[in-house]
Amino acid sequence: MKSVFRLCLIFTAIVLALGTAAVGYPTTAFRRELYLAASWQQVSSTANLTHTQDASSSLNYDIAEFDNLMIPMRDGVRLATNIYRPGENGEPIEGKFPVILERTPYGKDNDVYYAHHWVKQGYVVILQDVRGRFNSEGVWRFFRDDIHDGYDTARWIGSQSWSNCAIGTVGASYPGGTQHALAVSNPPCLKAMIPAYATSDVGRVGLRHNGAFELRWMNWIFNLYEPEGDRDGARNKEVMAKLGEQVREYVKGLPLRPGTTPLRLIPSYEHWLIEAMSHGDNDSYWKDLGIDVVDHVAEYKDVPVYNLTGWFDSNLGGTSLNWIALSATKHNQKLMIGPWWHGGARRTTAGEAEFGPSASIDPDQLTSLWFDHWLKGVDNGVNRGAPVRLFIMGGGDGHKTSEGH
Repeated sequence: MKSVFRLCLIFTAIVLALGTAAVGYPTTAFRRELYLAASWQQVSSTANLTHTQDASSSLNYDIAEFDNLMIPMRDGVRLATNIYRPGENGEPIEGKFPVILERTPYGKDNDVYYAHHWVKQGYVVILQDVRGRFNSEGVWRFFRDDIHDGYDTARWIGSQSWSNCAIGTVGASYPGGTQHALAVSNPPCLKAMIPAYATSDVGRVGLRHNGAFELRWMNWIFNLYEPEGDRDGARNKEVMAKLGEQVREYVKGLPLRPGTTPLRLIPSYEHWLIEAMSHGDNDSYWKDLGIDVVDHVAEYKDVPVYNLTGWFDSNLGGTSLNWIALSATKHNQKLMIGPWWHGGARRTTAGEAEFGPSASIDPDQLTSLWFDHWLKGVDNGVNRGAPVRLFIMGGGDGHKTSEGH
């Protein structure tokens, strides 16, 4: 509660100091106050914060693709991993490169756009299905195995002939959480991270909110990227798809009992939901889950982290608490909060509200700046400037746009 109170005081002080200014939209733009950066547009166009490509990124490499390599973990379970290497005519070229890593439960094949963005700039891209999901072996347990699996994956990457032992991590929501789990493991080769809208500290906020279970997680588990992400779900795909449409009815049947819920067709899902709903206290069940940053700052590797979230993001609380905790003892910690919902950084609207052209950012540009600096040593200025950037809302005239926002 002390951390939450401290967070409220910080944000209240920031808002009071900044004030508001009418700009024709129901918000101001990003404003300067103490350690806050100037407007989004001004930062992006500043001379010392430009995306300067180095020699390797200017070569515009082809992609040499290797799908479903099975990487062994310490207990013998193998995780399905796609590797995209800089190449020529589809064949990998010799040399050592920095690595962009995402570990996801949502299907690594759905995030190939990372490869198209990064490989041409001289990075190896690695996309991995977490344990028990899609093509990976083992049983899925909500983040419970991601500290060890993340560490083992990083160690494997560092041992490869094409790796220069410089890993940057990407991913939003659950994959943002796997980044935090990796950092808590203090792995070799991890150099920088951008956890966006990250799931974390869920016994404190976001899942058990000061003890209360957030019912949106029932909808999440019933619709966890369709059932084909789990072997049991794949065998019952049509049934599970139908059940996912009736979550409101299942909420009326609480409390849940093992073997009696519609999720019994996917035992790992049912087991997680019943456990999560049975643990109201923020005790070791949550704190040792793997993604509790606030209580594991000492173990958390001291690497540059750019935390990205939105005022309407369900993971705003955890992301803010993480920055407060990490910035006290770690170096190069940054936080950006925009007027976004979960995943909406490219948009200028949230619900019925329009926040103006300065409200959106280009996440690809931000990540390129961040990793070009920390993984390649490019002096693009991303390490300088304010550690916190906030979009301060309020002060517009309330008019509607032509789109009705």
